[in-house]
Amino acid sequence: MIAQAQIGSKISNFLWPSSKELSDSSKGSLNRLALMTAMLSVCFEKAGRMFKMSGDVGLEPVLFLIGMFLTLPFVLVEKFSRIAIFIFVLFLLPSIFTDWVTYANHSWLAVWTIPAALLFAKFWQAPLFSDYLRITLGVVMLGAFAQKILAGTYWDGSYIAYLSHYGSTTENMFKFMCSDATLLIPCGWHRFIGIFLLAWQFTVGVLLLVGVRSLLFLFVEISFLLGAGLYADEMNFQVLNIALLCVAFKVGMSHRLFVICCILLVVDMHGIGEFIRHVT
Repeated sequence: MIAQAQIGSKISNFLWPSSKELSDSSKGSLNRLALMTAMLSVCFEKAGRMFKMSGDVGLEPVLFLIGMFLTLPFVLVEKFSRIAIFIFVLFLLPSIFTDWVTYANHSWLAVWTIPAALLFAKFWQAPLFSDYLRITLGVVMLGAFAQKILAGTYWDGSYIAYLSHYGSTTENMFKFMCSDATLLIPCGWHRFIGIFLLAWQFTVGVLLLVGVRSLLFLFVEISFLLGAGLYADEMNFQVLNIALLCVAFKVGMSHRLFVICCILLVVDMHGIGEFIRHVT
């Protein structure tokens, strides 16, 4: 217990300011920064999709995206935070109605979580909102676990084997563990990785639902999210999860962590694989 407390203290000092040293106003500011970061990930995700689309995307989507970006600074201001989120959601609605069929799972996660802040006059002080985020993220984790169990391709390691041979640059990182002959019959290491990912999602989902709020648990989960983002070359989704977890755990987002998240969002615009290919 003493060692865990010392580790938790060091982690807190690096990623989150000590809650004992913060005023209620400062705590609220850090929580608003965390939700703004979640909203920023939505903006970057839409900007990335527009950047990758060939041809003219139209003027309206671009104007709506610019409007979403412009609302973000006002989320940090207590007086205007709620109205800024409301305007952000209004700019987001057209894309939800027009693109809902092709919306990715992480895009729906933003739709389920960010607008819920409008139900509270001060979401950064509302225990119900943080509990809602915690439960939602827990259900999503268990849902992802159930989907992988039903598919069976993680349990037998075949999906990891497939990605190791035919996936993107970062998804090939586990290829060296097994020979090419194991593509059709996954080796033990690929099965282990698949089972490990299943166990991780199940454990995190359960711990979130039962209400564990340890900073050490949060740090480990963020580390796993970053690892998963590196492997799948999809950091945008991980930034969204990290930001929502910071609100759910009531610790907010430090400026240091915010800078890290911004760097990840910029890198994700082109992809880690593209960056690696450019460097090498």
